[in-house]
Amino acid sequence: MDFIKSLYNTFINNKNNRAFCVDGKDISYGEFLEYINGTRELLEEAIPGGNNPVGIISYDCIETYAAIFATWFSGNYFVPLNPKYPAERHISTIENIGIEYLLSAKTHVNELVGNPEKLQIIINTNIKSEISKEPANAQNDQRMYVLTTSGSTGIPKYVPINMQNIASYCSGFMDRFPELQSDACVLETYDLTADASFTSYLIPLMAGACVYILPEDQFKFLSIAKLLSNKRVTWVKLTPSVLSFLSPYKLKLDFKHLKYIIFGGEALPVSLLKEWLPIFPDTRIVNHYGPTETSVGVTSYKIDDMKNIRSMDGIVSIGKPFKGVDFVIIDENGNEVSNQKGELCISGKQVMKGYLNSDISPFIYLEINDKRVKFYRTGDIVKKDKDGYIYYLGRTDDQVKIEGHRINLIETENKVRDLLPGHKVVMVAHDKLPGIQRLYLFVEGTAIDKLKLKSGLAENLPPKMIPEDIYPVSKIPITDGGKIDRKKLVNDYLVH
Repeated sequence: MDFIKSLYNTFINNKNNRAFCVDGKDISYGEFLEYINGTRELLEEAIPGGNNPVGIISYDCIETYAAIFATWFSGNYFVPLNPKYPAERHISTIENIGIEYLLSAKTHVNELVGNPEKLQIIINTNIKSEISKEPANAQNDQRMYVLTTSGSTGIPKYVPINMQNIASYCSGFMDRFPELQSDACVLETYDLTADASFTSYLIPLMAGACVYILPEDQFKFLSIAKLLSNKRVTWVKLTPSVLSFLSPYKLKLDFKHLKYIIFGGEALPVSLLKEWLPIFPDTRIVNHYGPTETSVGVTSYKIDDMKNIRSMDGIVSIGKPFKGVDFVIIDENGNEVSNQKGELCISGKQVMKGYLNSDISPFIYLEINDKRVKFYRTGDIVKKDKDGYIYYLGRTDDQVKIEGHRINLIETENKVRDLLPGHKVVMVAHDKLPGIQRLYLFVEGTAIDKLKLKSGLAENLPPKMIPEDIYPVSKIPITDGGKIDRKKLVNDYLVH
């Protein structure tokens, strides 16, 4: 049985169980399937055949989730479009991927996508049908979705993920977390344009569990705090930045009922984790890692002993690979290394075949056991310990040269955290003059003694790793995806 049909059967077999909770209203798997059926009928009336890209405006409502599964069940694949993003970005995505069909739960679509030629808009607001039918037959190479990512280049790249890729991820996750069962209630905190969202809705729905959706048009991070205080929610995946944002309110929060908190999307500082331990003393903490190009996540670390957290340079380990995932660490010359830091490269069924409509190749081919194996080059600098645990140490593109000295930004950040425990810090490199880069440090909190901080850093770091200037800010900005918005910091403070 293929992955998509397995999902369909799970919905049928759990028709009386809760699938979603939206604005306090429970929606059963049976009712959710009715939403899927209705949207699927609209799609199949409009689209001849399968394997077509379907744009989906990703509102936080049940119709959006129904649109995703209706697209899969009809044999097509989806491309999520964030309604908060500018129209120019959507128009570019539609043109570059060749989207001719667009699903939306709301009618005001033209202001989001303009008026591209050949674009047929399908509105599925409160569309339901009791007529169910099995999904179309699918092969391993059937495309499931395409996500947009810019990485370090700033130029959009389109990541196509097929059924084998996402099915391998789900299998690896469930192998690592068999305790996620139908009684789980999982809070979805991620934008649906981020692959991390699959951990929060696809995995629970595979298990027959319930997904809590954040309410629309409310302040996101406070909504997260409110729903996490709902004692029915037992699992959540967050970026570390969400905890940083909620730090001022933590003494008023009650998360003791949470069974699992999974972190991902950013490096997880040990200092932040220890700061929050009193808030969720009995919760299992997990660090999860994986690039979009390798289908959501490829490693995880379940912390067994909170007094002895595996970490390096103040950052929690990203753990060990999932079942079916292989990795090597290479040096700057592309040679495999074992006991030193280098770039993490990943192979296995979770890895995409290549970017869509692009000549960029992010792969390296290595001889492994007399076989030529393709590895995805992550651009992440890591090191492996003697027990096989991997430690994230920064990015190859975060390695900058200051007057010929190679510097990794995360090293300075970690030293600042040691000197200012509990503070959120961000280091960026920016051209002081054309071709002359300098380091700049942003620290959350207005009562920062710059001279004392620089003096403390000078006792631990070489001169080239000391920031040119330090900017105290009342709040480090965070993107809709829950990550630090470095671009906004640069534009607000360093671009003149």
